[in-house]
Amino acid sequence: MPVAACKLLTYKGQYSTCHIKVPDIDTKLAAIRIDGQYYSLFRQFDDAETAVSALNKLAQNTGDELALTQKAHDRYVIWVLEVDAQAFKGPRQKGLGWPTYGPSKCLMLGEAKQYHQCYVQVPDLMEPVVAVHYEDRFYSVYQPGLDAAAALELAAQFTWRGNESAIAATPKGYAVCLWEPEAAMQQPAPV
Repeated sequence: MPVAACKLLTYKGQYSTCHIKVPDIDTKLAAIRIDGQYYSLFRQFDDAETAVSALNKLAQNTGDELALTQKAHDRYVIWVLEVDAQAFKGPRQKGLGWPTYGPSKCLMLGEAKQYHQCYVQVPDLMEPVVAVHYEDRFYSVYQPGLDAAAALELAAQFTWRGNESAIAATPKGYAVCLWEPEAAMQQPAPV
């Protein structure tokens, strides 16, 4: 089952807005530019829960690379990567440029069957920690039991700093997880 790989963008300095042209559409499209790539506007959402649900559905149906921006306190916008897009050069151009380095991606693990929960040993900790295992990668559970808005906010802080992360849906809410490149699977310590 496909998983959404999403860039979580929490402030304007992480992207620049623009208009683009794509080969199969005659009109210009609203877009954002991140790391030299263009993402077209897909849809706006009034709350984090609906936005996360839409990200998971898009991943299952299309497998597109996605970006999520936060416009206001509880307004989110999903953008879809347009590989063949070109910048639209209209008559009005602002000379302002924003830094457009992009954050790391955040995996959106929308269903428990997309990952396996386990224990891992990481070099800087004495005891094994709870983690999720997805495609030969381990993500330690940093904070479980969050609502969608809190999970997006926390994961965005990590991805902005360059840490790969994942948001896993659990029966008790969402868990924000961090990639552990040196983790090894362990059995839990007996109590």
